[in-house]
Amino acid sequence: MNGEATGLGRVADELNSWLEALRIALAAERASLWMRANQGTELSAVLCRPEGSEPPETEVLLQGHALGWVVSEGVSLKASRREIFRQAPEGWVVAAPLSDRSGERLGCVALEFAGVPRRDAARAVELGGSVASRLLSGAQATDEATRDLAKYEALYGTIQDLDRKLDLEELAAGICRRARSVSGARAALVASWEHARRRGSVISMDGDLPRSLAKAKLEGDSSYLGLALINATILPRDDLTVRPKFPLYVEGVDSGAGSAIIVPMIMGPDPIGALAVEYGRPREYREGDLERLKALALFVAPAFRNALEFGEVRALSVTDALTGLPNRRATERGLALTAVVAERTGGAFAVAMADVDRFKQLNDRYGHEAGDVVLQTVARLIREGLRPGDIAGRWGGEEFLMVLPGANAEDAARVIDRIRRRIGQASIAWEGRSISVTISAGVTAFPERIRNAAAAVASADAALYRAKRSGRNAVAVSDLRG
Repeated sequence: MNGEATGLGRVADELNSWLEALRIALAAERASLWMRANQGTELSAVLCRPEGSEPPETEVLLQGHALGWVVSEGVSLKASRREIFRQAPEGWVVAAPLSDRSGERLGCVALEFAGVPRRDAARAVELGGSVASRLLSGAQATDEATRDLAKYEALYGTIQDLDRKLDLEELAAGICRRARSVSGARAALVASWEHARRRGSVISMDGDLPRSLAKAKLEGDSSYLGLALINATILPRDDLTVRPKFPLYVEGVDSGAGSAIIVPMIMGPDPIGALAVEYGRPREYREGDLERLKALALFVAPAFRNALEFGEVRALSVTDALTGLPNRRATERGLALTAVVAERTGGAFAVAMADVDRFKQLNDRYGHEAGDVVLQTVARLIREGLRPGDIAGRWGGEEFLMVLPGANAEDAARVIDRIRRRIGQASIAWEGRSISVTISAGVTAFPERIRNAAAAVASADAALYRAKRSGRNAVAVSDLRG
């Protein structure tokens, strides 16, 4: 464990002062602070007083050395200096362990004496060690809180990054990456699940996992992953190094995990999939990691369900054949997903309904083929005018629905009005003639103008009607909710 990991850097000045005061009070020749290093297999002298001095050895093995015994057993020591440091001069060493708030031992403090130390030296070093432990624990808590904050920021960033993805593999890969970032796990895996058939498959992995897990099939309760899915329950595994009753993921594949967390993604009564993370050592995860993974599974479950459904109906086509935009069914799903995320997270979204002005007259004058070209051009200009992550779909006939996640009514009205102006300035070529068209649009927003997501389309449609009545070629914003 290095100085940065234990918070040593934050309190180095205080520890130096404490170490020197302890040395002077006990008339010691030298005082040193030792911390775990190299993943806990060694002890390293990180501070030494008086300044410029250092113990006969500055790195020792945790196992097989007297100071390592102090740390691993959590007991004090008084022994000949030569028994502890082979090349040391005559004298004595008194050492005491340092622990954090949870009782995990971080290292030890050692005082070297040229002669025999006074009787209460061991007790004094123990008391001094408790002071250093409190200093280190406080700094460690600050560092952990900072790391936790970064993990929560990554968690909530997930909502914006993943909630609009409809490709299942792309979504699952993003969930894996975010699961690792919010939990500090070494690897993550996402699986889908058919609850009625009690079977599923691995969709994506991230980190150092066996290749044989890719696309692996899950069958019933033959693994901890399967058990978590069948029972729709979170399944933490603290220690997988003791011979487990079941494999972690699938039969015949061992990832070498020391501990793991499996969290089902649930929509309605049943799981539709799960995310799992694993750690290299037993009991490596913390309670905060578990809570963040539960929140992540809650947030991404609607997106995961939509991606599953999107894949199922892709063969039936979710794209409008004429305009290339999502058809009404796919647009409804995109709206529903955006609404679920906004309602669960306290976020916002805007909806706009647009309609080509006097489209029937255009069809009567130029013909339906010309009308098709107009709709294709309008669809292209709408798509080009929206922001990355916004949704636009053909709602029906000459109507288009747009969903703008994270936008309020004012922001959305500006975006839609810019699109309206571009369409009005466009010249659509048709059989040697130029066709000009305009659109009208209505905008609404959740939660400032509608109370619930179900009212979004009706509210936007009502605003569109007002834009039409005002003379067309306009954008109207819905009235504030009562």
